[in-house]
Amino acid sequence: MQLGISTLGHISEMGLNGKYKNLFDLHLKASEECLNFVEKSGINVIELIIESPVIANRENKQKFIDLVNSYSLEKQVHGPFIDMNLCSLNKYISKASIESYLEAIKLCDDIDSKMITIHPGSADFVVPSIREFNKTKLKSAIHQLFGTKTNENLMICLENMPQNYHIMTDNKNIEEVLNIIDHKNLFLTYDTSHFYTCDGDVQQLWMIFQKIIKNIHIVDNNSKLIDTHPPLGTGKVDFKKIFDIISEYNYNGSLILELSNAKSLNQSINFINKFL
Repeated sequence: MQLGISTLGHISEMGLNGKYKNLFDLHLKASEECLNFVEKSGINVIELIIESPVIANRENKQKFIDLVNSYSLEKQVHGPFIDMNLCSLNKYISKASIESYLEAIKLCDDIDSKMITIHPGSADFVVPSIREFNKTKLKSAIHQLFGTKTNENLMICLENMPQNYHIMTDNKNIEEVLNIIDHKNLFLTYDTSHFYTCDGDVQQLWMIFQKIIKNIHIVDNNSKLIDTHPPLGTGKVDFKKIFDIISEYNYNGSLILELSNAKSLNQSINFINKFL
């Protein structure tokens, strides 16, 4: 297992100070600050959040590529998630989401990233029967992504979601969705906080999906209703149980720390190192 850091904490924290004239400057500077932190901390893995300001403009994209490639770190990508909905009933929203992910996939080649994590989007929150259609929409979107990507070495990992997304949530739902998608090259990113909100059975998840879980987002939580991303060890997620289970299955992938701010990174690293 190798520890990694998500740029989420730096983006969130620096975004709150309101000192940046546009979203791309925020994204670029926050990514640079996180890259520096990871390098100085002796950590070798960074997960770069990619949103529209990075991939929607060619000049901006090249600035981002040049920055990232100036660091000798293992890079992973978290694809866009703001306003994204691959499983949307609205074909225009689904189409735009697919196009955004395809741009992020192209960026992976430019920065030599071998892994991208994607979100399924959100299923219908009112009518349960419509969620079956959401699953088939997601299948179509995932297969389009695979049909277009040219780098066979790039792993696409679908992330499990909090309970209020109504798709890729608890054990039963994840299994149903992955069976419907039915793609042999699709992998799974396991988010500890998202699964906690669904009262998921971690042992069962790993028993069934151990071979396709290629990435873990290490996230704490105090709530079943929202995804708070507090400092690790201050919430209710049972990390001892989680690490006992993933060790049992000889997991040797990345452990990506996703926090709501950068100030608590050192505290969270010290906490999680107790289990490594």
